[in-house]
Amino acid sequence: MRAVRYHRRGPPAGLVLEQTPQPSPAPGEVLVRVRWASVNPVDWKILLGHFRFLVKGGLPRGAGSDFAGEVAALGPGVAGLVIGQRVYGCVDPFRSTFGTMADFVPAPMGSMFAVPQEMPLRDAAALACAGLSAVQICDQGQVLAGSRVLVNGASGGVGHLALQLARARGARVTAVASAGRREFVESLGADAFIDYRSTAPGSWPGDFDAVLDCVPSIPRGRHAGLLRPGGRFVTTVPGAATYLLDPIANRLGQIHRSGLMLMPSAAAAEELNSAYLSGRLRVAIEAEYPLTEARAALEHSMAGHVRGKLLVSTG
Repeated sequence: MRAVRYHRRGPPAGLVLEQTPQPSPAPGEVLVRVRWASVNPVDWKILLGHFRFLVKGGLPRGAGSDFAGEVAALGPGVAGLVIGQRVYGCVDPFRSTFGTMADFVPAPMGSMFAVPQEMPLRDAAALACAGLSAVQICDQGQVLAGSRVLVNGASGGVGHLALQLARARGARVTAVASAGRREFVESLGADAFIDYRSTAPGSWPGDFDAVLDCVPSIPRGRHAGLLRPGGRFVTTVPGAATYLLDPIANRLGQIHRSGLMLMPSAAAAEELNSAYLSGRLRVAIEAEYPLTEARAALEHSMAGHVRGKLLVSTG
Protein backbone atom coordinates (compact mmCIF):
# COMPACT_ATOMS: atom_id res chain seq x y z
CA MET A 1 0.00 0.00 0.00
CA ARG A 2 1.00 3.66 -0.30
CA ALA A 3 1.81 5.67 2.83
CA VAL A 4 3.19 9.16 3.45
CA ARG A 5 5.98 8.75 6.00
CA TYR A 6 9.10 10.41 7.35
CA HIS A 7 12.37 8.84 8.47
CA ARG A 8 13.70 11.89 10.30
CA ARG A 9 12.14 14.81 12.09
CA GLY A 10 12.24 18.15 10.35
CA PRO A 11 10.38 20.19 7.72
CA PRO A 12 7.77 18.60 5.41
CA ALA A 13 10.44 18.27 2.71
CA GLY A 14 11.36 15.04 4.51
CA LEU A 15 7.97 13.45 3.78
CA VAL A 16 8.03 10.64 1.23
CA LEU A 17 5.29 8.58 -0.40
CA GLU A 18 6.36 4.96 -0.01
CA GLN A 19 5.13 1.46 -0.72
CA THR A 20 4.78 -0.32 2.63
CA PRO A 21 3.24 -3.63 3.74
CA GLN A 22 -0.46 -3.44 4.49
CA PRO A 23 -0.91 -3.64 8.28
CA SER A 24 -3.16 -6.10 10.06
CA PRO A 25 -5.47 -4.91 12.84
CA ALA A 26 -4.44 -5.87 16.37
CA PRO A 27 -7.00 -6.96 19.01
CA GLY A 28 -9.56 -4.21 19.44
CA GLU A 29 -8.51 -2.50 16.21
CA VAL A 30 -10.15 -2.00 12.82
CA LEU A 31 -8.30 -1.73 9.52
CA VAL A 32 -9.75 1.18 7.57
CA ARG A 33 -9.50 1.75 3.83
CA VAL A 34 -8.79 5.47 3.92
CA ARG A 35 -10.50 7.65 1.34
CA TRP A 36 -9.84 11.06 2.88
CA ALA A 37 -7.62 12.48 5.61
CA SER A 38 -7.51 16.06 6.80
CA VAL A 39 -4.55 18.10 7.96
CA ASN A 40 -4.23 19.14 11.60
CA PRO A 41 -1.47 21.34 13.07
CA VAL A 42 -0.45 18.48 15.36
CA ASP A 43 0.62 16.53 12.24
CA TRP A 44 3.39 18.93 11.29
CA LYS A 45 4.26 19.86 14.87
CA ILE A 46 5.14 16.23 15.63
CA LEU A 47 7.02 16.09 12.32
CA LEU A 48 9.07 19.12 13.40
CA GLY A 49 9.93 17.46 16.70
CA HIS A 50 7.48 19.17 19.05
CA PHE A 51 5.96 17.23 21.97
CA ARG A 52 8.91 14.81 22.09
CA PHE A 53 8.10 13.96 25.71
CA LEU A 54 4.62 12.83 24.64
CA VAL A 55 5.42 10.99 21.41
CA LYS A 56 5.82 7.22 21.68
CA GLY A 57 7.36 4.95 19.08
CA GLY A 58 10.25 5.58 16.75
CA LEU A 59 10.85 6.25 13.08
CA PRO A 60 9.77 5.90 10.34
CA ARG A 61 6.42 7.41 11.21
CA GLY A 62 3.29 8.02 9.15
CA ALA A 63 1.73 11.44 8.61
CA GLY A 64 -1.88 12.27 9.41
CA SER A 65 -4.13 11.56 12.36
CA ASP A 66 -7.72 11.49 11.11
CA PHE A 67 -9.58 9.64 8.40
CA ALA A 68 -12.81 8.76 6.67
CA GLY A 69 -13.24 5.55 4.72
CA GLU A 70 -14.56 2.01 4.92
CA VAL A 71 -13.93 -0.88 7.27
CA ALA A 72 -11.52 -3.29 5.52
CA ALA A 73 -10.84 -5.82 8.29
CA LEU A 74 -11.75 -6.44 11.91
CA GLY A 75 -9.23 -7.31 14.60
CA PRO A 76 -9.92 -9.91 17.28
CA GLY A 77 -12.55 -8.84 19.76
CA VAL A 78 -14.15 -6.21 17.55
CA ALA A 79 -17.95 -6.27 17.31
CA GLY A 80 -20.62 -3.91 16.06
CA LEU A 81 -18.92 -3.04 12.77
CA VAL A 82 -19.07 -4.79 9.41
CA ILE A 83 -16.76 -4.95 6.42
CA GLY A 84 -17.49 -2.10 4.03
CA GLN A 85 -19.15 0.11 6.65
CA ARG A 86 -18.35 3.80 6.30
CA VAL A 87 -16.50 5.21 9.32
CA TYR A 88 -14.59 8.28 10.40
CA GLY A 89 -12.29 8.89 13.31
CA CYS A 90 -8.67 9.32 14.30
CA VAL A 91 -5.53 7.62 15.52
CA ASP A 92 -3.53 8.94 18.45
CA PRO A 93 -0.64 10.78 16.75
CA PHE A 94 1.39 10.59 19.95
CA ARG A 95 1.21 6.79 20.18
CA SER A 96 0.66 5.38 16.70
CA THR A 97 3.44 5.21 14.14
CA PHE A 98 0.81 4.59 11.45
CA GLY A 99 -0.48 7.73 9.75
CA THR A 100 -3.81 8.28 8.03
CA MET A 101 -2.30 9.72 4.86
CA ALA A 102 -2.14 6.19 3.50
CA ASP A 103 -4.31 3.66 1.69
CA PHE A 104 -4.98 1.76 4.92
CA VAL A 105 -4.63 2.51 8.62
CA PRO A 106 -5.30 0.42 11.75
CA ALA A 107 -7.21 2.31 14.43
CA PRO A 108 -8.81 1.45 17.78
CA MET A 109 -12.50 0.64 17.51
CA GLY A 110 -13.28 3.23 20.19
CA SER A 111 -11.83 6.07 18.12
CA MET A 112 -14.07 5.63 15.07
CA PHE A 113 -17.73 6.17 14.41
CA ALA A 114 -20.27 5.37 11.71
CA VAL A 115 -20.73 7.96 8.98
CA PRO A 116 -24.40 8.81 8.36
CA GLN A 117 -25.55 7.91 4.86
CA GLU A 118 -26.32 11.57 4.11
CA MET A 119 -22.79 12.74 5.02
CA PRO A 120 -20.11 12.59 2.30
CA LEU A 121 -16.86 10.97 3.40
CA ARG A 122 -15.12 14.17 2.37
CA ASP A 123 -16.97 16.12 5.06
CA ALA A 124 -16.64 13.30 7.57
CA ALA A 125 -12.84 13.45 7.30
CA ALA A 126 -12.89 17.15 8.08
CA LEU A 127 -15.02 16.49 11.16
CA ALA A 128 -12.87 13.72 12.62
CA CYS A 129 -10.26 15.43 14.82
CA ALA A 130 -11.44 19.02 14.43
CA GLY A 131 -15.12 18.29 15.00
CA LEU A 132 -14.55 16.02 17.98
CA SER A 133 -12.18 18.66 19.38
CA ALA A 134 -14.81 21.36 18.91
CA VAL A 135 -17.39 19.35 20.85
CA GLN A 136 -14.89 18.66 23.61
CA ILE A 137 -13.87 22.29 24.11
CA CYS A 138 -17.55 23.26 24.22
CA ASP A 139 -17.99 20.59 26.90
CA GLN A 140 -14.94 21.77 28.86
CA GLY A 141 -16.22 25.33 28.59
CA GLN A 142 -19.65 24.19 29.81
CA VAL A 143 -21.28 25.90 26.82
CA LEU A 144 -25.05 25.79 27.23
CA ALA A 145 -28.13 27.63 26.01
CA GLY A 146 -27.76 31.27 26.98
CA SER A 147 -23.98 31.11 27.46
CA ARG A 148 -21.91 34.06 26.27
CA VAL A 149 -18.97 32.57 24.38
CA LEU A 150 -15.86 34.03 22.77
CA VAL A 151 -14.23 31.90 20.04
CA ASN A 152 -10.69 33.00 19.25
CA GLY A 153 -9.52 31.76 15.84
CA ALA A 154 -13.12 31.37 14.72
CA SER A 155 -12.30 30.86 11.03
CA GLY A 156 -9.87 27.97 11.50
CA GLY A 157 -10.38 24.22 11.51
CA VAL A 158 -11.55 23.76 15.09
CA GLY A 159 -12.73 27.34 15.52
CA HIS A 160 -15.28 27.44 12.71
CA LEU A 161 -16.83 24.21 14.00
CA ALA A 162 -16.80 25.30 17.66
CA LEU A 163 -18.57 28.52 16.68
CA GLN A 164 -21.38 26.59 15.01
CA LEU A 165 -21.69 23.98 17.75
CA ALA A 166 -21.89 26.67 20.43
CA ARG A 167 -24.65 28.38 18.42
CA ALA A 168 -26.42 25.04 17.98
CA ARG A 169 -26.40 24.67 21.77
CA GLY A 170 -28.10 28.06 22.08
CA ALA A 171 -25.10 30.17 23.04
CA ARG A 172 -24.42 33.74 21.94
CA VAL A 173 -21.06 33.74 20.17
CA THR A 174 -18.51 36.48 19.59
CA ALA A 175 -16.05 35.45 16.88
CA VAL A 176 -12.43 36.64 16.71
CA ALA A 177 -10.77 36.53 13.29
CA SER A 178 -9.22 38.86 10.72
CA ALA A 179 -11.34 41.46 8.96
CA GLY A 180 -11.18 39.45 5.74
CA ARG A 181 -12.92 36.54 7.47
CA ARG A 182 -15.76 38.56 8.96
CA GLU A 183 -18.32 37.66 6.31
CA PHE A 184 -17.34 33.99 6.62
CA VAL A 185 -17.75 33.72 10.40
CA GLU A 186 -20.95 35.75 10.34
CA SER A 187 -22.32 33.32 7.74
CA LEU A 188 -21.69 30.58 10.32
CA GLY A 189 -23.85 32.35 12.87
CA ALA A 190 -21.52 34.62 14.82
CA ASP A 191 -23.53 37.18 16.80
CA ALA A 192 -20.65 39.63 17.16
CA PHE A 193 -17.21 40.02 15.59
CA ILE A 194 -13.77 41.20 16.69
CA ASP A 195 -10.94 41.92 14.25
CA TYR A 196 -7.85 40.83 16.16
CA ARG A 197 -5.56 42.82 13.88
CA SER A 198 -7.15 46.16 14.71
CA THR A 199 -8.27 45.46 18.28
CA ALA A 200 -5.87 44.19 20.95
CA PRO A 201 -7.10 41.61 23.49
CA GLY A 202 -6.80 44.22 26.21
CA SER A 203 -9.71 46.14 24.71
CA TRP A 204 -11.98 43.18 23.93
CA PRO A 205 -15.24 43.02 25.87
CA GLY A 206 -15.46 40.78 28.93
CA ASP A 207 -17.99 38.94 31.06
CA PHE A 208 -17.97 35.82 28.89
CA ASP A 209 -19.04 32.51 30.35
CA ALA A 210 -16.48 30.70 28.20
CA VAL A 211 -13.49 31.57 26.04
CA LEU A 212 -12.66 28.89 23.46
CA ASP A 213 -9.11 29.68 22.43
CA CYS A 214 -8.29 27.97 19.14
CA VAL A 215 -5.07 29.91 18.51
CA PRO A 216 -2.53 30.78 21.23
CA SER A 217 -2.72 34.56 20.95
CA ILE A 218 -4.47 35.75 24.12
CA PRO A 219 -2.00 36.80 26.86
CA ARG A 220 -2.47 34.81 30.05
CA GLY A 221 -2.87 37.99 32.02
CA ARG A 222 -5.93 38.90 29.96
CA HIS A 223 -7.89 35.68 30.62
CA ALA A 224 -9.57 36.85 33.82
CA GLY A 225 -10.60 40.14 32.22
CA LEU A 226 -12.46 38.31 29.47
CA LEU A 227 -14.39 36.00 31.78
CA ARG A 228 -17.04 36.47 34.41
CA PRO A 229 -16.26 35.01 37.84
CA GLY A 230 -16.50 31.23 37.48
CA GLY A 231 -16.00 31.44 33.72
CA ARG A 232 -13.93 28.91 31.79
CA PHE A 233 -10.97 29.38 29.47
CA VAL A 234 -10.27 26.39 27.21
CA THR A 235 -7.33 26.26 24.81
CA THR A 236 -6.61 23.84 22.00
CA VAL A 237 -2.89 24.56 22.43
CA PRO A 238 -2.05 23.72 26.05
CA GLY A 239 1.35 24.77 27.35
CA ALA A 240 3.43 24.16 30.43
CA ALA A 241 1.23 26.44 32.54
CA THR A 242 -1.80 24.32 31.66
CA TYR A 243 -0.26 21.32 33.37
CA LEU A 244 1.92 22.91 36.04
CA LEU A 245 0.06 26.01 37.23
CA ASP A 246 -3.60 25.64 36.35
CA PRO A 247 -4.43 22.60 38.53
CA ILE A 248 -3.54 24.77 41.54
CA ALA A 249 -4.73 28.12 40.19
CA ASN A 250 -8.14 26.67 39.34
CA ARG A 251 -8.71 25.89 43.00
CA LEU A 252 -7.73 29.35 44.19
CA GLY A 253 -8.81 31.72 41.42
CA GLN A 254 -12.09 33.03 40.07
CA ILE A 255 -11.74 31.44 36.63
CA HIS A 256 -11.04 27.91 35.42
CA ARG A 257 -8.45 27.13 32.74
CA SER A 258 -8.02 23.84 30.90
CA GLY A 259 -6.41 22.48 27.74
CA LEU A 260 -7.69 20.09 25.13
CA MET A 261 -6.45 16.51 25.20
CA LEU A 262 -8.68 14.88 22.61
CA MET A 263 -10.71 11.92 23.84
CA PRO A 264 -13.10 10.70 21.09
CA SER A 265 -16.52 9.67 22.35
CA ALA A 266 -19.76 8.35 20.90
CA ALA A 267 -21.64 11.24 22.48
CA ALA A 268 -19.42 13.79 20.71
CA ALA A 269 -19.85 12.01 17.38
CA GLU A 270 -23.61 11.92 17.89
CA GLU A 271 -23.68 15.68 18.50
CA LEU A 272 -21.61 16.29 15.38
CA ASN A 273 -23.77 14.04 13.22
CA SER A 274 -27.01 15.56 14.55
CA ALA A 275 -25.85 19.13 13.98
CA TYR A 276 -24.61 18.30 10.48
CA LEU A 277 -27.76 16.47 9.40
CA SER A 278 -30.01 19.21 10.76
CA GLY A 279 -28.14 21.89 8.83
CA ARG A 280 -26.77 23.60 11.94
CA LEU A 281 -23.19 22.60 11.11
CA ARG A 282 -21.36 22.84 7.83
CA VAL A 283 -17.76 22.10 6.99
CA ALA A 284 -15.59 24.67 5.25
CA ILE A 285 -12.83 23.13 3.13
CA GLU A 286 -10.24 25.54 1.76
CA ALA A 287 -8.29 23.10 -0.42
CA GLU A 288 -7.97 19.44 -1.38
CA TYR A 289 -4.74 17.63 -2.24
CA PRO A 290 -4.06 14.19 -3.73
CA LEU A 291 -1.95 11.81 -1.64
CA THR A 292 1.00 12.53 -3.93
CA GLU A 293 0.91 16.16 -2.76
CA ALA A 294 0.53 15.57 0.98
CA ARG A 295 3.73 17.50 1.58
CA ALA A 296 2.18 20.61 0.03
CA ALA A 297 -0.88 20.17 2.23
CA LEU A 298 1.23 20.23 5.40
CA GLU A 299 3.21 23.22 4.13
CA HIS A 300 -0.09 25.01 3.48
CA SER A 301 -1.17 24.34 7.05
CA MET A 302 2.18 25.52 8.44
CA ALA A 303 1.78 28.83 6.62
CA GLY A 304 -1.28 29.50 8.79
CA HIS A 305 -4.52 31.40 8.26
CA VAL A 306 -6.37 28.42 6.75
CA ARG A 307 -10.11 28.98 6.45
CA GLY A 308 -11.66 25.79 7.69
CA LYS A 309 -9.91 22.55 6.75
CA LEU A 310 -7.39 21.10 4.30
CA LEU A 311 -8.03 17.60 2.94
CA VAL A 312 -5.86 14.86 1.45
CA SER A 313 -7.49 12.29 -0.85
CA THR A 314 -6.14 8.80 -1.48
CA GLY A 315 -7.97 8.79 -4.83
